Amino acid sequence: MMPMGTSLSRWTMSYFAAALFFLLFAEGLLAAGGWSPSVEVAEPHSLIIVHSTTIGWLALLMIGALLQFGPVLTGLELPKGSLGLVALCGMVVGLVLLLSGFGLTGAGSGLAGPVMFAAAATLAVSFLSIAVALFSLLWRGRHAHEASPFVLLGIASLVATVALGAFFAVVVSDVAEAFPLVSYVVAAAPLHAGLGLVGWMTFAAIGVSYKLLPMFLLSDDMRRSDTLRRSCLAVVGLLAAAAASAVFDEAVAGALALLATLAFPVAAAAYLAELAMAYRGRRRRKLEPNTYWSLPAFIMFGVSAALLPAAVALHAGPTTLTALGYLFVFGWLTGLGLAQLLKIVPFLTWIEAFGPLLGRRPTPKLADLVNGARSSVWFGVFYCAVIVASGAIFLGLDDVFRIAALAQTFSTAALAAELALSRALAGVDADAKKSPFKHPAFFFAGNQRGDANG
Repeated sequence: MMPMGTSLSRWTMSYFAAALFFLLFAEGLLAAGGWSPSVEVAEPHSLIIVHSTTIGWLALLMIGALLQFGPVLTGLELPKGSLGLVALCGMVVGLVLLLSGFGLTGAGSGLAGPVMFAAAATLAVSFLSIAVALFSLLWRGRHAHEASPFVLLGIASLVATVALGAFFAVVVSDVAEAFPLVSYVVAAAPLHAGLGLVGWMTFAAIGVSYKLLPMFLLSDDMRRSDTLRRSCLAVVGLLAAAAASAVFDEAVAGALALLATLAFPVAAAAYLAELAMAYRGRRRRKLEPNTYWSLPAFIMFGVSAALLPAAVALHAGPTTLTALGYLFVFGWLTGLGLAQLLKIVPFLTWIEAFGPLLGRRPTPKLADLVNGARSSVWFGVFYCAVIVASGAIFLGLDDVFRIAALAQTFSTAALAAELALSRALAGVDADAKKSPFKHPAFFFAGNQRGDANG
């Protein structure tokens, strides 16, 4: 399943663990009433939840995945060294500073400015350093697989998102407090979110799934779709142009942003059509839990992408846009991420633990590492909770939202526990773990060579 010579990323599991921590932190705050539909998303305490989800969960999850599967996409290797660990530490420290800065801003503390400035600098250096390494790898191997251009586009969007975010943090920190700069922050904030959630996270997810889903489904690789490629380029190009235009003319920026929202459903439809063909053409007839429970995420992706242009064109209120955003972030991006972790974590664990034993003695099946039936129950609760929470936001029902958020948090914690049990090989018979078996370290790959092909 992995090319000859591909080694295991030493720190991917660390990224996944940190990402799950921040996801549970954000959901726990939602369940505890840290945000409700009656509160504006732009409030400082709301931004703690937003950035815990986007940076702490989604960004760390994607970078951890790319550290492992970037070499798989290209057939090349990342430079040896500790950049992955150093960048992870910088991202975590920078995010903690950012969340503290939002908290201090809400409290009116004079320390908010310096803390926000330190957060912006730490996050920018950390993200840009790992982005350069990943972009260089994928650029050199851009012709190896059709997925690479989408991931490259995602990384370029990450750089733009980080640049805008750092600028916003500097303005908020009062280092630059001129009125035109504050006005630009207000106008460009939706574009910052669009570049992050669509350009970076969605298009990078499309790229990674272009390789992984056919591999897990035992289907032919997705064919090169010119419609998908061009529409993705159009979305990112229009969002970037809108961010630049907002400096001079907000009306032009608004028109470009509207065009981007019109191009986005085209990209979503082209991608979903490719997925449908991959599912229909699979040679693995019975769907595994990770591919089965990705289906609701794809449906929510299609629904939110289809409704977004209408909501923007009709000048829908903030509650409608927030409800769509919640469905997009938790139903699509989070649902897909959790579903694929249910395969990736056991997959990498099996390679590290049992790959070296292939041909020497019987080894457990990959499915033995995770309890699919129990995980399916938690996924059912998770998706139902997300749908109810999105509806509660739209209708302005604070109490219903909090109950749904509590159910969502509980199911996420249960899925995180399933992943931890898988990594700990809790479901594997003791006979399979006799010497010369070596138990993998929990948070990193000790046996980086893995020898996936025996």
